[in-house]
Amino acid sequence: MRTDYRLFAAVLAPLLLVWWVPPWSAVIFREGLTGALVFSISVAVLEEVVFRGGIQGWLRQKAVFHLKLFGFSRANWVTSLLFACAHAWQHPLGLVPGYLAVSLVLGHFRDHYNGIRVPLALHLYYNLALLFLSLLAR
Repeated sequence: MRTDYRLFAAVLAPLLLVWWVPPWSAVIFREGLTGALVFSISVAVLEEVVFRGGIQGWLRQKAVFHLKLFGFSRANWVTSLLFACAHAWQHPLGLVPGYLAVSLVLGHFRDHYNGIRVPLALHLYYNLALLFLSLLAR
């Protein structure tokens, strides 16, 4: 079995960016740690089902969206732009490029592994890392 170094890098990346990412709002912890965990997990599952499973999956069925643009499929670009815009209403605009980058990574693994299991696992990992980093920052 070959090692997927891109996946390895995607797992390590949050550890390298920890000081750049702002902690989650205290509102996340309104229902305690259990509520924050449920929120973190359910948001990751919902977003992956909708964005990578639904939108990107639907776009991948059309040949024009298989073409690559800067190393990513057009289906991934469209999905990632929608993902970033979906986060723009609730987060500072300065974070939108970060959401776009994370979504492109998740979309890459959706394309590479032809499913949402790997991007879902990464999204869960990213959300839980943010959650626990926010706990440390309190």
